[in-house]
Amino acid sequence: MSWITRIAPEGAPAGLKAIFDKIRARSASQQVAYLWQSWGAHPEGLEAAYAHYQVLVKDPAPLTATQVELIALVVSATNGCAYCVAHHGPKLARLIGDDLAQAVAKDYRDANIAARDRVLLDAAVALTCEPSERKQEDIERMREYGFDDAGILKATEITAYYNFVNRVANGIGVTIEPRLEHWEFGAQK
Repeated sequence: MSWITRIAPEGAPAGLKAIFDKIRARSASQQVAYLWQSWGAHPEGLEAAYAHYQVLVKDPAPLTATQVELIALVVSATNGCAYCVAHHGPKLARLIGDDLAQAVAKDYRDANIAARDRVLLDAAVALTCEPSERKQEDIERMREYGFDDAGILKATEITAYYNFVNRVANGIGVTIEPRLEHWEFGAQK
C-alpha cells in the first residue's frame, strides 16, 4: 500500500481505466505497477508521466536499453528509492546478468562495467546529487568517451525523469509489489 489511496485497475473509472489499459498493454508483466496505480488520483499527471517515460525508453537511441536501465538503477539507488530499484534491477539483470546488475545496484564504481558506462553513471549521479554544481567540463568528459550532444541530452533527460519518479514514489510511500524482490543497494553518492 502507498500512503495515499492506490486505485486498482479493476475499480478505476472509465478515463483512468483507459490509461491503465495502455500501461498494461505495454508492460512486460501485463500488469499495472503500484506506482501507476498510486498515481491514479491524478489521471492527467499519470498520463503525462507515462507518456514521457515512453518517449524516453521506447527508442533510447543514441543510448542503449542497457544504458537506460543503468541510469534508472543507479539514480534510484542514489535516491534511496527501493521501489524503483526493485523494478529496474531485474530489468538490468535480464540485459547484463544478475551478478553484474546486483553489483551495479550496490555501487557501480566497483562493478565490472565499461569505462564509457561508468562516465555516463558518474554524470547521472553528479546531476542527481549536485545539480547546481554541473559545469561544461562535465559535458566535455562525456564527449571524451564518445557521447554526442544527442546522447548527452538523452542521458540528462533520463536522469531527470528518474529523479522525478523516485521523488513521487518515495514521497507517497509506494510499496513494492509482492511479485518483486527487494534488492540490496548502496547510496552511490
